[in-house]
Amino acid sequence: MELPKIQLHAELTVSNASAEGYDAVVVVFTNKQKLIQTVPEAQAYADLDSAFGEQVQLIVTLTKQRVVVAPTGPIDRDYDDVRRYQDAAFAAGQRCIQAGIRSPLVLFADPPSTSATSAWTQQAGDYKKYVEVTMLGFLEAVYEPINVREHKEVPNWRSLGFVASLENSDKALQFVYGVEMGRRLAKDIGSPDPERMSPIRIAEHLQDIFRDSPTIKLRVIDDLDVIKKEYPLAHAVTRASLAVPRHHPRIVLLEYKSPDQSKVEENLFFVGKGVTYDTGGADIKCSGHMRDMSRDKCGAAAVAGFFKTLEELKPKRVNVRAGLALVRNSVGSDSYVSDEIIVSRNGTRVLVGNTDAEGRMVMTDLLCQFKEEALKEDKPSLLFTVATLTGHALRAYDGYGIALDNGFARRSKVSQRIFEAGHLSADPFEISTFRREDVDVVQPGSSSEDVVQANDKASTMTNRGHQYPAGFMLIASGLDKHGVHSAKPIGFTHMDVAGSAETIASKNWSLPRVTGSPVAALTGAFLIDY
Repeated sequence: MELPKIQLHAELTVSNASAEGYDAVVVVFTNKQKLIQTVPEAQAYADLDSAFGEQVQLIVTLTKQRVVVAPTGPIDRDYDDVRRYQDAAFAAGQRCIQAGIRSPLVLFADPPSTSATSAWTQQAGDYKKYVEVTMLGFLEAVYEPINVREHKEVPNWRSLGFVASLENSDKALQFVYGVEMGRRLAKDIGSPDPERMSPIRIAEHLQDIFRDSPTIKLRVIDDLDVIKKEYPLAHAVTRASLAVPRHHPRIVLLEYKSPDQSKVEENLFFVGKGVTYDTGGADIKCSGHMRDMSRDKCGAAAVAGFFKTLEELKPKRVNVRAGLALVRNSVGSDSYVSDEIIVSRNGTRVLVGNTDAEGRMVMTDLLCQFKEEALKEDKPSLLFTVATLTGHALRAYDGYGIALDNGFARRSKVSQRIFEAGHLSADPFEISTFRREDVDVVQPGSSSEDVVQANDKASTMTNRGHQYPAGFMLIASGLDKHGVHSAKPIGFTHMDVAGSAETIASKNWSLPRVTGSPVAALTGAFLIDY
């Protein structure tokens, strides 16, 4: 699906929209009276229906202009945020498609304030990016994943117009196009079933996407002996899948270099969990909990999408490398099992406690590799793991992503940057905290091991179930030797997107939508600032 051209207008109205080639008008509003001032014909509907304006609705003016009214709901309470505009845009966009509208003009009847909320704070208002978020909502409304597009034609916008005054309109449009291109790649990988996006087919898809890229370098490791040697923990997880050639693992390495190395401020390293199907392994998921495990690849999908955003935006202040661990956690006669001790790339002896705690296993060796590479850099290095890792993340924070920092990352306010960028771009995150208990709980209880991977309970039944996996990865990768007081500190931020990578709600018995989170939050935090 190609992205439509988005145009910004200063003063178009309902009455002259059709003269500019728009086949309908969408009015986004908070106050019903402001809607009626914008579309006087709406008064007749309000007179006939006291609930008018409480949901998306199509009306027709006296001049036969189609108008879609799109209420945001309240935006002025302490717990409201810019997702009000995202939700209104998504619902209005879907209604437009149902009505056969392909070139809507979007008006804001009562735009929110984007200035600081009081004289004593310098922080921008919560709605600083409401126009960009609305644009992204309309683009999301027509998106269909690759497995759908391969099956049938899907509707798309011919054009989109927005009446809004933006101080940095060029950067705003760059942000929208960059984020949406990244989100679409993330969703194209994350949405399909485990056969359409198996490790091999994800790698092939990324090779096609970045084949002629002037800015993104991609390397695929498919040699099983190399994977076993360089990424032994990931190899253990994928052992049972090796009997099926089409399920064989792949390690995908990506690299972006700033076009102006003199302006580089940070080196970013991302590890994405790409478990294309998670049966739980020998500790098999039961009682229906295996369903939706084709989405356990959404961490790697988001990291891949972030590289599409990098390709679009070409930021100068960062160099970025990434590794995608693409494996299938199958169950079979050669499954890795609890009580095994597997030696990591770092030389750490890992006692396996639960084969369903496979995500931390597949990411740790790549984290170790990037630790090794970060030690060679002269600029600050920030390492990230991005994963749909734990049910505890859902239990603790529902549909929100989580970020937690080691000492160097905390001092660099990495999670805070993600939190603030996500808050403004409708990709919200919660900040969790890395504590001593998260390291203490994985300490060895015997001389046979150096670290314990997990206990024998689900994360939802374990205290600090989404935090302690970071403690395991810290030790098993050797990052614990590079804390804030070491000679060579390295920042490490773990991102658990089990809640944010998909929507909470689904239709009937279908799987929920994949969101592409955290592409927008990462873009705002590290790539584009305006």
